[in-house]
Amino acid sequence: MKTGMVLPKLGVSMRFAKRVLTLLTVASTMTFAQLAPEPQVADIPLMKDSTTNQPMKMDFSVPLTGISDPGILFSHFSNRPLLIYYFSPKCPHCQRHMPEIQDLMKEYEKDGLTGIAIGLGGGIKKNDIRMFIDQFHVVIPVFQDANGKFGPTYGTGYIPVVYLVLKDGTFYRYETVTEANMNHLRATLNKILKK
Repeated sequence: MKTGMVLPKLGVSMRFAKRVLTLLTVASTMTFAQLAPEPQVADIPLMKDSTTNQPMKMDFSVPLTGISDPGILFSHFSNRPLLIYYFSPKCPHCQRHMPEIQDLMKEYEKDGLTGIAIGLGGGIKKNDIRMFIDQFHVVIPVFQDANGKFGPTYGTGYIPVVYLVLKDGTFYRYETVTEANMNHLRATLNKILKK
């Protein structure tokens, strides 16, 4: 058949058919990532003091009990980018997200990020946290909020909570470990660490 002829049964020209085939070929070579929607990113502001409306700063003098290393102090982690995982060793959500958060900490460690975990105080025993460390192969420093000072000041009443503390002590609080929150966390880490 000649180009431009009408196909009797389909009622379309060869030129139109060739265009459709070309478009289908181009579309089939596109990767899934090119077709996928943009990832959702949460809008997480720096934490602010409710009385002054100024950015809060992490208080590194809060007394925490070293579990993985009894001699280590929370103050050793000031003045640097720090990711904190606040958890309970008995919480199924905390257990599920610990490997993911620890992998994120390891991924950005070479760029200057330090990571720690802080377990709840209250009725949680040190041995519960030690068992959590063993079960989930936790290699970052782990503390316990044994005196109950960290949770009431920075917590939400729910767990787990992730905090990204900047060098100046200001911080972001991720109240849930959702994809949108983790996308914001990664974007912020890329901005502050991978200049």
